Amino acid sequence: MAVLQKIRNKGGVLVIIFVGVALFLFIVDPSTFQQLFAKNETNIAKINGEKIEHSEFQEFYNQHREFLLVAQRKSSLDTEEDNSIREQAWNDILQKHLLEPAYDEVGLSVSDEELDNLLFGSNIHNIITQNFTDPQTGQIDTASIRSFFERSGEDPGYQIIADYWKVVIKRDHIRTKYNTMVAKGFYTPTAFAKIDYQDKNNMVDFEYAFRGYKEIPDESIKITDADYKAYYDEHQYMFIEENKSRDIEYVVFDVIPSAEDTATIKEDIEDLYAEFNALEKGHADYASRYSEVVMQQRFIPQTELPNGLNPEFFNNEIGATSDIIQSNNMYYFTRIVEVAQRPDSVNASHILIIPNDTLTLEQCYEKADSLKTLAEDGEDFAILAFMNSEDSGSQQQGGNLGWFTDGMMVPEFNEACFTGKTDDISIVESQFGVHIVKIEDQSDYSRKIKLATVGKEIRFSDRTSNYYFSKASNFSANNSTSKEFDAAIIEDNLTKRVADKLSELDNKLPGIENARDIIRWVYNEETKLGDVSTVFHFIDKYIVVKVSAVREKGVAPLENVKDIIEPIIVKDKKAEIIIAELNKDISSKMDLGAINSKYGKTLDTITNVSFSSFSLPGLGIEPKVNAVVSIIEPNQISKPIKGNNGVFVIKVINKTVAPEKTDFTQEKLSVMRNQASQVYRLFEAMEKKAEIEDNRARYF
Repeated sequence: MAVLQKIRNKGGVLVIIFVGVALFLFIVDPSTFQQLFAKNETNIAKINGEKIEHSEFQEFYNQHREFLLVAQRKSSLDTEEDNSIREQAWNDILQKHLLEPAYDEVGLSVSDEELDNLLFGSNIHNIITQNFTDPQTGQIDTASIRSFFERSGEDPGYQIIADYWKVVIKRDHIRTKYNTMVAKGFYTPTAFAKIDYQDKNNMVDFEYAFRGYKEIPDESIKITDADYKAYYDEHQYMFIEENKSRDIEYVVFDVIPSAEDTATIKEDIEDLYAEFNALEKGHADYASRYSEVVMQQRFIPQTELPNGLNPEFFNNEIGATSDIIQSNNMYYFTRIVEVAQRPDSVNASHILIIPNDTLTLEQCYEKADSLKTLAEDGEDFAILAFMNSEDSGSQQQGGNLGWFTDGMMVPEFNEACFTGKTDDISIVESQFGVHIVKIEDQSDYSRKIKLATVGKEIRFSDRTSNYYFSKASNFSANNSTSKEFDAAIIEDNLTKRVADKLSELDNKLPGIENARDIIRWVYNEETKLGDVSTVFHFIDKYIVVKVSAVREKGVAPLENVKDIIEPIIVKDKKAEIIIAELNKDISSKMDLGAINSKYGKTLDTITNVSFSSFSLPGLGIEPKVNAVVSIIEPNQISKPIKGNNGVFVIKVINKTVAPEKTDFTQEKLSVMRNQASQVYRLFEAMEKKAEIEDNRARYF
C-alpha cells in the first residue's frame, strides 16, 4: 500500500507537469519558444574569426551622429545622412580591426605632442585649416584654435566637436604615417630602371597585315556546352564575386486619383473658395489654417508667381483674388494681401548669441544691446562678430553672410534685412538665438507682393487605393512563377523595371526610396531564384517583385557567367580560323603586301612604337603586338598574333635603339613614385585579403 501511494503521488506530479507543459506549448508563440533555446547573436560582423559586437559599431555610429547633429544644428538626421554615418561607422570598424594591428606590429602611434602640433602647431591638419582660416587674409589664427580647444569644455556642443576632430585627425595622421612608411619601402634596382628606360625609348617602325574578327559573322560560330565548361574551368579566377548580390525585376502599380476623386476635391476647394471670399479680413490666417499645400507667405517678384497663375495678376492691388486653378496635382486659389517696394537682395552681417544652461534669453538680449551700442558708437562690426558670434559659419568672415535673396533667411531675420535700410543695425530673435543684424548693402528696390494661398492636393481615396491593391494582388497571386510573371507583363502591357547588383544593405530602388522591406525579402533565406513576391505597399504605389539573379560570394556558377563567356569564345574561335588561314599564307611564302591584297586590304605602316606604348595609332590597345615588335628581328615576318580586335602579322622595318646612358637616377625615382602612388590601395588590399562576415543586415 505504501509503494502504491508513492506511485500515485509521483504520478500526480507527473500529470501536473505534463499538463503544465502542454498548456505552455499551447499558449506560447512558436517563435518565442524557439528563442528560448536559440543563441542570441549580437555580433554585427566577424573579421578574421574575431566577433565584432553591435555595441562597438554603435559607439562609432554615435560618435559621427553627435558630431553631425551639433555641427549642423539639427535635432535629427534624414535617411540619407543616417545611412552615410552608418557607412562611416562600418569603415571605422574595418580600420580598427585591419589597420590598427598593423600599426601596433610596427610600433606606430601618435603622441600628445604630435596631436597638439596637428591642432595648433607648425603642422596644422587640413580639417583645422578649413575651419579656422580667415578668407579675407588667408591667415590661420593659431591663438584662436588653441583657445577653442582649451575652452571647449565650457560648452557641451563645442566639446563634442573638439573631441571628434581630435579622434578623426589622430586616426588620419597615423594612417598617413603608415602609408608613408610603406611608400618609402619601395626600391627600384638600377637594372630594372635601365629596362624601364629601354622599354620607353627603344623605337620600332613596322608593317602589318590585319584581319578583324568582324570579318566572320557571329552566327557562323557554333558553341557547345563543352566549350563553355572548358573556358569556365580554366578561368574561374575571372568570375569571383567579391560580395553577394541580387538582381530583381518588378512591376509598379502607381495609385492615381480617379475622376471621382478629382471631382470630390474640386467640390471641397469650391466650398473653401466661397468661405474665403466671404471674409472681410484674416485671409492670411485662413490660408494658414485651411490650406493643405504649404506655401510660405513671403514677398515675391512676378517671376515667382505660382504655376498656372496669369502673370498679369501680379499688377493687381491688395484684395485681388484669383479663380480656382488646377496645377499639377492640386487645386488652389490665391489673394494679394500685401504690396511693398523691397530690394531684390541684401548683403548683411550678424552676430549670433545662443542661450544655453548658463545664459538665459534675457541675458542674450542684454549682451546684444551692449554689442549693438558698441557698433553704433564706431566699433568695427566685423571684429565684434569675430570675437562674440556663435555662428561658426560666418564668424571667420566677421559675421558677413554675403548676398542673399528675399525669403532665403528665417522670417524674423529676413524682415529685418529687407525692411531696413543700408547701415541699419537691429536686434531680432529667431529659432537659432538672438541676432545683432547689420545691413551692409541692398540692391535696387522693386514691387513685391505677398499672397495668401489655399490649396488642396488632388489625392486618391481609400477606394481608389484598394482598387490598385486588388490589381497588384491579383497579378502576384496569378503569376507566382518566373515564366508567368514575364508572360503577364507582356499580356497586360505592363512596364517591367529592373534593379541589378543589389547588396544586402541597399535601401532604395531606382525612383523608390525606403525599399528596405523589398531588400529584406530578396535576401530572406527562403527566397529563391525566380520567386515572385506578394504585394509591397508604399504610400502611393504597390510593387510586385521577381528575383531574376542570385549571386553568392565566391566563384559564380557557370550559368551566371555564360553571357560573359560567350563573346570571348566566339572571338577565340574566330581567331583560330583566321590564324589557320594566315599560317597557310605564310607557309606559301607570301609577303605582307600579298597577304593584304588577298583579303582586300592595303599594306600599312606604324612608326615610333615602343614596348611601353599604350595603344597603336588607328588600331587601339594591342599589347601583344607591342610585345612582339619589341623582340622580333628586323625584316622577319612574325607568326599570326592574336590581338584584341583581330589577328596581326607584322614585320619590323626599322629599329632605333635608345641612346646609351649610365645614370638612371631619374628613371629609378619615376618608377618608385609610381609604385608609391598606389599606397592608397593598401587598405583595399587588406580588406580583400581579410575574412569578413558582414552581419549588418540583421540590424538595418
